[in-house]
Amino acid sequence: MTIYVTDWSMTSDCTTESAQRVADKWPKSWRLSWLPDRLLTREQALAGMDLAEIVSTQTYRHDRLAHLRAVHFAGQLGIPLEQILLGL
Repeated sequence: MTIYVTDWSMTSDCTTESAQRVADKWPKSWRLSWLPDRLLTREQALAGMDLAEIVSTQTYRHDRLAHLRAVHFAGQLGIPLEQILLGL
């Protein structure tokens, strides 16, 4: 699982989800494809991409470490993991 990051985009080699930078010089200037209504910091966008990769594998449900990582990344977004899973 690899996330490719440039100054203006984030993509993954294992999911179709992505993040795009929509503005320059704003603290919250990133938008996730699966969370389009929220502007995020770069760190939050990267957490959202990590979360999308974890959830896309479907093994996180049986892997305690992966599940804990998913909970952590959801927390960085300020959204409960359960709520995110309903939207992905």
